[in-house]
Amino acid sequence: MRPHAWADLTRWGLLAALAGLVVVILVAGYFFARSLELEQVRSLAENDAIARGIAAFIEAREDDYKHNLLAYAGRFDFREAVARRHRPAVMVHLRQLHQLFPEMDRVVLADTVGVVLATYPAAPEIYGRSFADRDWFRGVSREWRPYMSEVFEGAAARVPIVILAVPIRAVDGRVIGVIGSGQRLEVIRQWLVPIEIPEGDFYVVDRKGQLVFHRTRVGRDHLLDYVTVPVVRRLLRGEEGVAEAENPIDREVRLSAYRLLPSLGWGLVVQRSKNLALERTRSLIFVSGAAGFVLTAALAFFGGLALRNQRRTERAHRALEEKNLELRNAQEELVRKERLAILGQLAGGVAHELRNPLGVVKNSVYYLKMVLPEEERVRKHLQILEREVGTAGRIVTDLLDFARVRPPVRAATDLSGLVGAVLERTPIGDHIDVLSDLAADLPSISVDPEQVGQILANLVLNAAQAMPEGGTLTIETARENGGVRVTISDTGVGIPLENLGKIFQPLFTTKAKGIGLGLAVAKSLAEANGGAISVESAPGQGSRFVVHFARGGEET
Repeated sequence: MRPHAWADLTRWGLLAALAGLVVVILVAGYFFARSLELEQVRSLAENDAIARGIAAFIEAREDDYKHNLLAYAGRFDFREAVARRHRPAVMVHLRQLHQLFPEMDRVVLADTVGVVLATYPAAPEIYGRSFADRDWFRGVSREWRPYMSEVFEGAAARVPIVILAVPIRAVDGRVIGVIGSGQRLEVIRQWLVPIEIPEGDFYVVDRKGQLVFHRTRVGRDHLLDYVTVPVVRRLLRGEEGVAEAENPIDREVRLSAYRLLPSLGWGLVVQRSKNLALERTRSLIFVSGAAGFVLTAALAFFGGLALRNQRRTERAHRALEEKNLELRNAQEELVRKERLAILGQLAGGVAHELRNPLGVVKNSVYYLKMVLPEEERVRKHLQILEREVGTAGRIVTDLLDFARVRPPVRAATDLSGLVGAVLERTPIGDHIDVLSDLAADLPSISVDPEQVGQILANLVLNAAQAMPEGGTLTIETARENGGVRVTISDTGVGIPLENLGKIFQPLFTTKAKGIGLGLAVAKSLAEANGGAISVESAPGQGSRFVVHFARGGEET
């Protein structure tokens, strides 16, 4: 080949390599920008999920205070004392309420025009004063319904507080007074500080934008710090959502999710620094970009060898894609674990707070069934109430089981006998036919019988709920692959193919009742006991769940 022809070939090869370099840079730039955009969307969605959970926790906590006040406002002797304006008798009840719930900083009683009749701890200097112009009284007297006040400085304590006020009604329904519970912001702070958000934080504002809770901005000098923050202004307009906006106080761009707490008139903001939220993605992009630049520069330098080394380059690209996929999968797994940890913490707190009120309602129903006359209509409503309390109780149990999975206490267990015991104590319903084929010669397995019983009960209840119009539930035990298995089948509605991969995920449910933790708890307990759960289903034909345990209880 002539020299100038070789030079022309080299020149065209270099130009082709440079053109390839430009194309790669443009494609990489688009890919990197898209990756940042998707990571930002994922972070905002995660913030919104966390905000919903924290909002539900706060409303449930404050609902407890409201129900306590309503319970005392409905006491006959307390109402009589209020109607007679008998301060010594009223003080007895206020003292008792404060002693039972010391987190209530001060309990105040006012008449229907806002004049204070009594407080505990006692504050004689405000007796007889009119508080009709205060937000807490104007709010509760507007429609004579429970009302959470704005943050203000207490007349007695001289510290920032809020007051939860409820009306007191006579037997005939007339309003005869108002009872209010003052809560210092410091008390609210004590039960919100333990909630931590990875790489972020949250704060709560009242209906005027004043800070009810902030991790670092504490005290009355900081109440109005966030009134001008854009997401707070949106909350004050009654809006909810997610946003990327600069915080004018900290001069930093934040990825924020903001939710309303309608029962309290508060707003909640969960926020993360945009730089921190996208730091991992940017690091990955930087590494990938550097690798791509080096690779492209090498291709430009060795342009003449590009065609001959095409296969080697393709293998290198595939390896890089596999590594990127592994990195993304590892990142998603880490985010999932962080999310489940926060969810478990919230679930445990909410379930603990709900268990005691549900116990009180259940005991009250039991008492009413004993003392009320044998009226069919009354019995019917008590049975409905008892059934719904049972449903709520099962949800609370699912939350606690999900939040605190204890290590199994293994013992030699007869699986067929355990299945029979579960069938005897599990309410299935007369509209369902139960067929059982329990092998009598199964070897014992080393598992926690209480946890395995809970797995079986969850699967049996799940099968029964899948057959609202009736059907057949079949349960079998048998040897299998050196271990034992139990199969639970139903002739219910079945599971759509697109949902089969999701049914064991926490909080996934298609039912009108329940919160989607039963199958997640069952899978977790099965794996803790060295077992495994599989499922087959066809829409309109039914489902078949199989639980397999190795004979010695080792992992399968």
